[in-house]
Amino acid sequence: MMGLWRAIVALGLAGMVYSAISLYEAKIETRELTRSLDRVETRQAAIRAEIAALDTEWSYLNSPEHLYYLIGLHSDVLRLRERVPDSFARLSELPPKGAGSGAQEENR
Repeated sequence: MMGLWRAIVALGLAGMVYSAISLYEAKIETRELTRSLDRVETRQAAIRAEIAALDTEWSYLNSPEHLYYLIGLHSDVLRLRERVPDSFARLSELPPKGAGSGAQEENR
């Protein structure tokens, strides 16, 4: 009877030691995962800040004031004209749909 009792106590101690080792390993793994998560969150914050800066820059580059400045700076190369209502064709001036296809086939 005493031998059985010692075997049960020995198994209990072995189980406690195994549990303690497993708990320690889980603690170490949790710390590593927490550090990894912190690095990912730090990188994510840096990327979000970079995106915000790029959005701000994009807004500036597409602002009407900046575009007008660029047009003025490069007007000699671009040869842009100001749009006025007379610079567009009227619907009555457009040829009917498919009217130009015969002329294109003859040129081929």
